[in-house]
Amino acid sequence: MRITSSLLVTVLAGALSASAGAEPLRCDLTQLKPAPGLSAALGDNLLTVSWRGDGNQELRLRFTIAEGRPVIRDLSVRKGTGAWATLGESLTPEYHVVTGVRRMTTQQADPLKAAGIEITEDVIDRNRWYAFWDAPLELPPPPAPGGRGGSSRVLGGPRTASEIRRADATFSTTSCRVRTEGASLEMSFPGLTMGIFAGELRFTVYRGTNLIRMDAVAKTSEKWVAYKYDAGLGGFSIALTPRVAWRDTGGHPQHYAFGGVVNQSMVPLKAANRVLVAEGKTSKEIAVMLDLGLQTVRSYRKTMMKKLGVNNVAGLTQLALSAGLTRFPVAGGQEETPR
Repeated sequence: MRITSSLLVTVLAGALSASAGAEPLRCDLTQLKPAPGLSAALGDNLLTVSWRGDGNQELRLRFTIAEGRPVIRDLSVRKGTGAWATLGESLTPEYHVVTGVRRMTTQQADPLKAAGIEITEDVIDRNRWYAFWDAPLELPPPPAPGGRGGSSRVLGGPRTASEIRRADATFSTTSCRVRTEGASLEMSFPGLTMGIFAGELRFTVYRGTNLIRMDAVAKTSEKWVAYKYDAGLGGFSIALTPRVAWRDTGGHPQHYAFGGVVNQSMVPLKAANRVLVAEGKTSKEIAVMLDLGLQTVRSYRKTMMKKLGVNNVAGLTQLALSAGLTRFPVAGGQEETPR
């Protein structure tokens, strides 16, 4: 399993001092290859990674390990050979995951029974991933007082609270590994645990972009696991990063200035690139809009379809419509949400 968060600035509460409990940094650089616009080096108990970003910008990440946890000592940017501007200090990776168990639904089983097919464990296992009505991360509401309990839509008995587990990421990191992959650098930190998952944390930076990608590359021995996660970097200071900006799903620029009432929970933002495929953009159009390679976009599209269990763009569009992520165009240039 790989769970991914691509980010420039993600603001979450909490921080860990990189100087407190800092440990000797051991890092394998044998897979690091010389490449223009990409560099990584060890020094002063830090792994320093720098790369050429968008336009005339250069970016720098400096990693350390504190109390067994990977920490970004600082994230900085500069124009040309100018002075470094710090965007964040002592940034820590955060993952919050909830897991459940996939079930086959009666909607799938009834037509098979009508066709004379016996519902065996093998049949159930083959159909778990294609269930539409399954909600593996939620418990059904109890029946109203005096009312009749609704029939279960899933096979195997009612879902129980013990099936739904929540966990935060913990780390026991003692080393790192750097690898050159084409026009990108990967920095991996083993020792990640997230509930039933275990693996490593991986950061990737790309020459020619200001993008930082953070992956949890992990696996579990348990079967039929459904999962959902929130991820980001904790520790950003509004003194250093007083404002964030993004493009919404209509492609319009948006921004938010910090300093007002504190949000007690995370605030979701819908960014334009999340629904480019669903809105009918071709791979070539997406590549141009996001300044990505055509093959990279095709690979993302293929992975997205596989994970969602659809075979074509029409299937992706239908999912986006049903989730309210995109709308039908109507006369007059307006849009209509399907009902």
